[in-house]
Amino acid sequence: MRKSLLAVPVALCGLGLAAPHAQATLNPPKAINFSAGPLGTLSAEGVLSAAGTWQSNPVGLAGPAAYGTDRHTRLDITNAEMILQKTTGLVQFFVMAGSYNFPTLGEPILPTPSVPYYYYGAVPEAYITLAPTSHFSVEVGKLPTLMGGEYTWSWMNQNIEHGLLWNSENAVSRGAQVNYSMGPVSASLSFNDGYYSNHYNVLTGLFSYALNKNNTASVFFYHHFGSTVINDTTLNHVYAAPENLDNSDIYNLLYTAKVGALTVSPYLQYIYAPSSVKLGPGYTHSDHAFGAALLANYHFTPMWSTAARAEYETSTGNPAGTGTGTNGGFTNNNLLGYGPGAKAWSFTVTPTFQDKGFFTRVELSYVRVTHSTAAFGAAGTAPNQVRGMIETGLTF
Repeated sequence: MRKSLLAVPVALCGLGLAAPHAQATLNPPKAINFSAGPLGTLSAEGVLSAAGTWQSNPVGLAGPAAYGTDRHTRLDITNAEMILQKTTGLVQFFVMAGSYNFPTLGEPILPTPSVPYYYYGAVPEAYITLAPTSHFSVEVGKLPTLMGGEYTWSWMNQNIEHGLLWNSENAVSRGAQVNYSMGPVSASLSFNDGYYSNHYNVLTGLFSYALNKNNTASVFFYHHFGSTVINDTTLNHVYAAPENLDNSDIYNLLYTAKVGALTVSPYLQYIYAPSSVKLGPGYTHSDHAFGAALLANYHFTPMWSTAARAEYETSTGNPAGTGTGTNGGFTNNNLLGYGPGAKAWSFTVTPTFQDKGFFTRVELSYVRVTHSTAAFGAAGTAPNQVRGMIETGLTF
């Protein structure tokens, strides 16, 4: 898995960086600024939200008992986070703490109390920034990813659920990052542990160009050096570090355009997973995955808006080839999670109402998977899933 807009305002204020992700539907929290003595001026903000879900064909989820079971209906907290940050001076910092969830198309929705334990902990993002100039900075700590067109925390996205492409992306990495911006050009490079693997052998980069105030183009890359064997029994945050994706090379092309009240954000994703003797029989062949997404958001009034997202993804591999490796027992790479060679498409629509910090949004989504060995339903034989969600909350 997978991004944080919470950190983006810090970078934007200090460096003028152009964020590659789709613009959020919800208004950001109104920060409370206060003096902290020798630390200078700090700001605090937060979000609290809950969602009810109905879905067809819940997945027969296997895993630790505390991780929960997928169900037809669920009511749970989606966000309960506080943010404390310092955005001025040479030494700055950002800390986010609390509980969270990752509702995602085509994936089980898990009970929120289990998610921090199996992913990024109660403090999912925390880093120090050295900003000697307004054009250059260095960050060290638990960093938000540079990858993809959607953010990690659901309240900062235009849809409640994350998309299919997001499900192949990382969200938080531990490492160091340098940022530079000048005029319409911005760039970030990060050396980190990829999908939270605790192995520091990944280089990522994001390069953006703002054609004007309404149009931005971006290119992203993720390169893994060598092969990293991830032993689930030795990692606490086991679900954050999928071995096959952590060992892949990943590329994005992103574009965001705003025309009046309409914002459109198409982006492309390409994944190359090399074969590896070190990783075992599950990586006998090199494989590829390609995805395309189109995100759109229209504001009818300052309070009412509707967002929509359409996606398609496809992968290579022979689902009939099986082995004894760690990659789901396949000799080909199971990049999309539905078996080697799987394809999937989705459509999501999300009407949203917001009045200052209060928001409510309703969502309807549809996912269909083909050429799969396991998709939806208790037996994994159902090819599609319909999901409806209602989320309400406060940003403060």
